[in-house]
Amino acid sequence: MAGKTLSAHVDLETAERITSVSKLENRSLSQIASASIKLGSILPSNAWSVLLQLSNTASKAQWQEIAQDITRVLLDHQYKLAEEKISQNIDRDWLNTLETEDDILLASIELTRDV
Repeated sequence: MAGKTLSAHVDLETAERITSVSKLENRSLSQIASASIKLGSILPSNAWSVLLQLSNTASKAQWQEIAQDITRVLLDHQYKLAEEKISQNIDRDWLNTLETEDDILLASIELTRDV
């Protein structure tokens, strides 16, 4: 995929967090920054206005709360996408053949293997 290199200045604390996430996720700094920029680039202008206002006024605790809210939204969307993918692969007739708890557990593992 063709791309373009961008440069950004961040404070030391932000740089350290990005480095930490990079190590935790076993990804490059560029990959972490790219995902962040990709999300930011699709935000509507009113979201940018709020973000820029919060940058100047929100406390660390408030930023943590904002991060938790964003995380919750991302996880909700991940769940919805997984649920859609799984529901496309469910054979209702086969589902009705499951009789024991072990049958159900094995089926759930099989259905979620590639999600």
